[in-house]
Amino acid sequence: TVQADLCDGLDVQFWDAPSNQNTSLHGMLPPSLAGQAAANMKTTVFWGEDKNDRVLHAGVTNLRVSTYRDGYQDLTTTADYKEMGAKAVGNATPEEMQFVTSVVDGELITEKVARNGNGSAHGGSSRVMTEREVEEERKRKENAPCPENLIRFIDVNKDKGKDTCADETKKKEKGGENAKSSPTSVADKIDEDVVEEVYCSVDVDAVVRDCEAQKAKANESFVAGEYAQAVLLYTLVMDRCAELPDSDETDKIMAEAQTKKVSSSKNATPPMKQLFPRHVILSNRSASFLKLGEHEKALKDAEQAVALDPTYVKAAFRKGLALHAMGRYQDAVPALGAAHTIEPKNKQIKQALQFAEVRLQQ
Repeated sequence: TVQADLCDGLDVQFWDAPSNQNTSLHGMLPPSLAGQAAANMKTTVFWGEDKNDRVLHAGVTNLRVSTYRDGYQDLTTTADYKEMGAKAVGNATPEEMQFVTSVVDGELITEKVARNGNGSAHGGSSRVMTEREVEEERKRKENAPCPENLIRFIDVNKDKGKDTCADETKKKEKGGENAKSSPTSVADKIDEDVVEEVYCSVDVDAVVRDCEAQKAKANESFVAGEYAQAVLLYTLVMDRCAELPDSDETDKIMAEAQTKKVSSSKNATPPMKQLFPRHVILSNRSASFLKLGEHEKALKDAEQAVALDPTYVKAAFRKGLALHAMGRYQDAVPALGAAHTIEPKNKQIKQALQFAEVRLQQ
C-alpha cells in the first residue's frame, strides 16, 4: 500500500512490481533476509492483482497511477480530490477526505473512502473501506448464516414480524420450544415500524489494538516532524474509535464542547470511562495542528479533549497555547493557569503562563 497526502502532480508507476501477497514467505523473514529472498524469487503475483494493493491519498491534485508489464504500460488512471468532489464531513476537511486507487475488475479506478455521518471512515485503521466495499460487506452479512449464539433482529414490516434467526439454544435452555422468549429475542413481538438488524457485537479488543497501532505510527510521524501526516494518522485513530460501543456518548460530549465551556481541573471527574482514550489522540492532533499553524483546529481538538478528560494536563496546555497563538490572551491565561494548577512543577507550562500574562498587560 502507498500513502500519498497533500501533494500535487504525483506520478506513481509500478514497473513489474510484485504484490505484497507475492509469496507465502511475506512477513515471515527478518529484514536482513527478506531482500535477498525477494531478489531470488520469481514474481507470481503483480501489484494490483491482490485487493490489498492500493494507493491511499488525501488532498492530492493531478495524481497519476500507472502499472507497467514487460516494458509496456498496462493500466493507468488519474485522480484529483477537488474534481472528485471532496468536501468537509464532520470533523474532516476536504483535504482530509481519503480516496483509494486500486485495480478492480481489471481496471485502475479511484473510489471515495466510505464515511458515516460524523465524518468517520468505515473499516479499521489498517484497511479503510470504499463505498463499494461497504455495500459488498452489507450484502455478504445479509446472506451469511446466523451463528448459534447470535440473535438477529429484522425489519418487522419486511418479514411480517418474524424473527428468522432466533436463538433456539437459549429457548431450549429456558424450558423447551414452548418456553417464554428472553427479552433479547422478542423481535417477533415488537410492533414498531422498523427494527434495525444487528449481526454481531463489536470486537472491542480488536478495535483497541488497531487504535494503539495507528497511534504509534502517528506518534512516529510527529517526532519525525511530519505533522500533516501525523494529523491524518490521528484522524484515522478517531475514525476507528467511532466503531466502539461508547462512540455515541463520546460524540455527544465532544459536540457539547463547542457550546459548553469545560475547565480543566486536577480534581475534576471525567464524564465517562472511555474504551479508548480519545482525549489523548485529540490532544496529540492538537499539537500537530499547532505545529502546522492551524490554531483554530488545534483549539477545537484541545477543547474536545478537555471535555472528555478535564484532568489531562496536555490537553489543557495545548488549549492555552492555541488561544495564545490566536492572540486571545484573556482566554489563554486561565487555560494555562488551569494546566499549571494540575502540574505546578512543569516549567514549560509556567513559562507559557508568564508569557501570556505579560502579553495580556501590554
